[in-house]
Amino acid sequence: MNATDLLFELTTRYTEAHRRYHDLRHIADMLCKGASLDLNEEQRMAIWFHDAVYEPGSKDNEEDSADLAVQKLIAAGWPVDRAQVVAEIIRDTKGHQPSIEESKKVLDLDLSTLGGSWEEYQRNGANIRAEFANLSDAEWNAGRSDWLRAMLGRERLFWTEWGTPLEKQARENLQRDLDQLNGS
Repeated sequence: MNATDLLFELTTRYTEAHRRYHDLRHIADMLCKGASLDLNEEQRMAIWFHDAVYEPGSKDNEEDSADLAVQKLIAAGWPVDRAQVVAEIIRDTKGHQPSIEESKKVLDLDLSTLGGSWEEYQRNGANIRAEFANLSDAEWNAGRSDWLRAMLGRERLFWTEWGTPLEKQARENLQRDLDQLNGS
């Protein structure tokens, strides 16, 4: 598989009709923000592949995306060990906890929109809600509340010097979202 075919396949995946947040815009945002972070090739490939397989509600998206990355990168001539680093970074996006150093920048980029303006945060939340249109409002609100509490309960959301300044705004956005869901 050559680079053109790989980029075309990934672009096709990120433009699937059911995607509203986990789409090509999300990848472009991460890559643009990451331009100042001296990302290595494994980190860039992890960004491209981290949501390549995305079915709302599936517990296997990250694992399936990691497996796809290994398969496609090896087919493109990558050494197995480098493809495995990409896969590990992708797996770390499931819980947003780094198991290897290379994951930290990618995790911060993936969550960076949490630390944006409230308007941006709301827009992204609405897009994620649209991906879960099959859920009732009660189901969505319960699941979203659980996720928000889990994120707020973490000691830290960001792992790099670049991401650390986003922490305060991200926590404010998460808390405001939770308060609105709970009618506070």
